[in-house]
Amino acid sequence: MGGKHASKIIEYRMVPLMTCCVNIGEELSAAALTRGLGGEVKRTNICRIGFHLQDYAALILCLVPWVLLIVDVVR
Repeated sequence: MGGKHASKIIEYRMVPLMTCCVNIGEELSAAALTRGLGGEVKRTNICRIGFHLQDYAALILCLVPWVLLIVDVVR
């Protein structure tokens, strides 16, 4: 494990790492193209997205105990 084998050690570590990174990049690129992320056409949704009454109710149900906990800790 001296200095004379340092280049081989680096090569044996870096080549598999670089190959793995290239494979991951190719898979991500294929997934993006499959989902249509590279297209020129504007994407459409089946349903409308946005905050509705039930979303506000859930938000309040989550925030009220949190605010009460903070107020109690501050006092």
